[in-house]
Amino acid sequence: MKKQKKLIRLTTLLWDSLKRLNRSRLKQIQTVMDDFSDKCLETTKDSHLFNTAVEKGWLIGAESIRSKIERNLNEFSHHLQRFKELINSDESISPNFIDIFGELLQIEQEFGKLNIDFKEKTISVITEDIVLNDFSFGPFEIRLFINQIKKLYNDSPYRIIAIEPNPAGNNSDVTHPHVSGEKLCEGEGHVAIRAAIEQGRFNDFFTLVKSILQTYNPDSAYINLDDWEGRGCYDCGDTISADESYYCEKCDREYCGNCATYCKVCDTTVCLGCSIECPDCKRSICTDCTNTCLECERRFCEDCLNKEGLCEDCEAERIENEEQHSEKIDAEV
Repeated sequence: MKKQKKLIRLTTLLWDSLKRLNRSRLKQIQTVMDDFSDKCLETTKDSHLFNTAVEKGWLIGAESIRSKIERNLNEFSHHLQRFKELINSDESISPNFIDIFGELLQIEQEFGKLNIDFKEKTISVITEDIVLNDFSFGPFEIRLFINQIKKLYNDSPYRIIAIEPNPAGNNSDVTHPHVSGEKLCEGEGHVAIRAAIEQGRFNDFFTLVKSILQTYNPDSAYINLDDWEGRGCYDCGDTISADESYYCEKCDREYCGNCATYCKVCDTTVCLGCSIECPDCKRSICTDCTNTCLECERRFCEDCLNKEGLCEDCEAERIENEEQHSEKIDAEV
């Protein structure tokens, strides 16, 4: 009896939420209808202006109006298509109370358990382990937010939560090839999923989402399975395997071969950002193995500075200045 009361309470919440969704759909139809009517009135006015311009021989004006109509055509087509989609949608958008109650019973039969959280107003199911091409991603929770159903036409009212996450090596937000940030890339299943929620077919909704999780489409994957265990180069972002990564001992980050080098002085692996090219010998060196020339303040490797801390150019310039000074003194004597 307690379980039945719980399901009745849940059914009432879902039924009310679907009514709000239907009201939202009707308001959208009203908005689109108004926009469509405005576009029709605007086109009628442009038609009258165009006819007047042609009759009076105002060819430049007629051409300008024609260009305006041409620019508005794409926008008009968009409004027309959206208008048709909303007007032609299934009128049986709101099921009755008994239908929804039956759906909840069917979910329990299909998934074994329906998780209900009245405080957060969510219902969810747990899938079995999802395995794609021998990659195990563990089970997922498909969580539907009851209060978010009314936002179906603008945002997804459900989340896909990894129970035992096995995220992509270079992006922890991607827990499944088709799940990023707990949002599912529905692909061709978008229309069917939306229709299932609209019509209160919640068992079909959970089943459809589960089916997408069990399917791998490399063409629409956030990250392909071939790159799943790879890491992302901190600099360029390219995916790299563990064998192809280079660890910079200065900034504690991983890089690909193109974004890493090693210090020719201390033989330490470093990224390009933690190294410089010695202006004199052109060797790649880490910043710890450089010194600043006391004159020009450029950084060189230790081997390219003399004992006085001068680079070759500054040393030559100092010698030249000293010789000139000496010659000047000799001339004065």
